[in-house]
Amino acid sequence: MNQEKSAFITEGLRESFRNGTAKVANRVCYGYTHDASRKLVIYGPEAGVVRWIFSCYIAGDSLGKIVDALYEQSIPSPNGKVRWNREGLLKLISNEKYAGIVLLQKTVVGDGKQVSNQNAVPKYIYERNHPPIISGEVYAQAQLARFGRSKVMQRDPVLNMD
Repeated sequence: MNQEKSAFITEGLRESFRNGTAKVANRVCYGYTHDASRKLVIYGPEAGVVRWIFSCYIAGDSLGKIVDALYEQSIPSPNGKVRWNREGLLKLISNEKYAGIVLLQKTVVGDGKQVSNQNAVPKYIYERNHPPIISGEVYAQAQLARFGRSKVMQRDPVLNMD
């Protein structure tokens, strides 16, 4: 694809971010499905697992302990594998979508690689985009627990936490 066409597509996507019509805002993740109009709705069986994961993590359980418990309960991972992994679990816990929020442009492509958007381009936040599985308070507690367990403090783009 030539650069001119790529820039045109990129600008079209960013315009959809600005005006609130971005289809990627309704991309399904574990715990959600689409309704007839392609909006995100809570998928009960998985949503219960999501709530349980957040509850365990906030209570102090390690990622490894939660992974083991999911395996013992025969709960398959989001991609259908028999066993979850710590990285996937951490991504779930870090995902603001579970609190009903969508953050667009968390990453950008730089030098042909997808990298974290460190204010290279504007980020767009859609609050109340879809029904939350967990409350904003539970999400915030999980992020505080995550940051507290991290060796390197990270900035949370949704909570504006340093």
